[in-house]
Order: sequence, then C-alpha cells, then structure tokens
Amino acid sequence: MPDEQTGGQAGRQTGRQTGGQTGRQANPDAGRTVFPQPAGHHLAQINLARAVDDLDQPAMAAFMEALARVNAIAAKSPGYVWRLNDPDLDAQAKALLDDPRETYTLSVWDSADALEFFAWNTVHRRFMNNRHTWFVPPTMPFLAMWWIPAGTVPDFADALAASSRAWSLRTRLWLDQSGRHPRLAL
Repeated sequence: MPDEQTGGQAGRQTGRQTGGQTGRQANPDAGRTVFPQPAGHHLAQINLARAVDDLDQPAMAAFMEALARVNAIAAKSPGYVWRLNDPDLDAQAKALLDDPRETYTLSVWDSADALEFFAWNTVHRRFMNNRHTWFVPPTMPFLAMWWIPAGTVPDFADALAASSRAWSLRTRLWLDQSGRHPRLAL
C-alpha cells in the first residue's frame, strides 16, 4: 500500500549511506536540456524565508510543530542525501543571517528530480501551498541550487558563496554588486 505522505516511496534505498545505486537510470537528467546534471554530482539547495513572527510565537506554532515530521519525511525520501542538522553549525548559520525570523534549509539531493518529487509529492506540498501563512512574501529569489561533487556537503557560508554561481527555479539568488547576499554580512 502506498505511503500517503511520501507518495509510495518510503523505505526505498537511496544509496546515501553506501554510495550505491538509487534505482534510477545512470543519468537521471539524460533527457533534460535545462540544468543537466554533471556525472558524479549531487544537487545542493539553500532556501531562505523570513517568518511572519518569532519562531516561538503562536503565529508560527503549526509550522514549528510540523517541521520535524516534514524533515523526517525528507530524510526517508528517495534521493535525499543530507541536510544541515547540527546544532553548532545551525547556530553559526543563524548568526550569519542577522535576523531571528530568517530561516533556512540547506540540503543535498542526488538529483533535481528527487528534490522536486519531495517538494511537490509529499506532505511538504501542503506547507509550500500555505507558506504565506508563516512567511513574509519574498522580495527576491529565495531558492538557489547548484551541483556539488557526490560525497561532499556544503557548509552554510559555502552555500551563500556558491549562490553567486547557483541557479534557482526562476533566476539566480540575488546578490549585491560585491557578490554578497544583501541580508548577510559575509
């Protein structure tokens, strides 16, 4: 019986621990003409959002209560490789953001298809569709993606630096003329 939250893909081996095959064709982007995946690379992504209130306030309660569940579904999803989930590294990342309402996700997936499937075919979709409830509408692109060598993970500062070369769903993550994110002091 298909798992309602993951679209029937729960428990599928992703090869994230062993480096083994994912059950997909050797090059999942073979037919793509936009953003082809280089051999031996994974997709890193960072997304930024500013909450409508402090994260411990009632306006954010439903989002914060569901966050661990959504992250657990991501971790079980086909193609998931890694997410920044270390308390010390998280504190360093939040210090760079300079705004307690600014949130982020930094993760790695084995392909763009894997990330897209998770984003739009699991319970995550409900949260994307209701993001206006918890987050201020972005005034600039909020998502950046870039290819990294398989077996590596970006740290937060590297992710922000890489965003100058990254592609998003619509455009590059906006940077000021110095190559810095306007909300960050790098």
